[in-house]
Amino acid sequence: MGFTSTLGAQTITEGFQLQVGGGSSPASFQTIANASDLQLPLKADLVDVSNFGDNWHRRVTTLLDMGKITFKIYWIPLEATHRNESSPFDGLRYLFVNRVLAYWNFIYPDGYSSSDSFQAYVSGFSITGKVGGVFEAQIELSNSGAPSLV
Repeated sequence: MGFTSTLGAQTITEGFQLQVGGGSSPASFQTIANASDLQLPLKADLVDVSNFGDNWHRRVTTLLDMGKITFKIYWIPLEATHRNESSPFDGLRYLFVNRVLAYWNFIYPDGYSSSDSFQAYVSGFSITGKVGGVFEAQIELSNSGAPSLV
């Protein structure tokens, strides 16, 4: 027999907000337009501490990492959150080209304002287009420092 959380069986992705903030204090955040397919692969570095007397590997975790955070956008070159301009706020291409360490918020639609907050660089911006399709861009973020996780 299964167990269902008293908070619900799941959290739907509809209403999720992927936001980037500027360097002002406090940071003002803008929701990235046309975003989908988020991956947030939290992981830990492992060190093998096995010795001559061991028959099995022994490992300890050391540094925690957010990994390569990725998401897709349906890319529109002149969309303010996508473009290579900083007015009225920094677009994704601007953040990439200018190597800006930005503030990020992932706000979950769970009714409790749960969010993950961190600083990261846009470390990848890969545009694709297929015949009969639309332009897309795969965005990669690389965090710097400790995040504030739900």
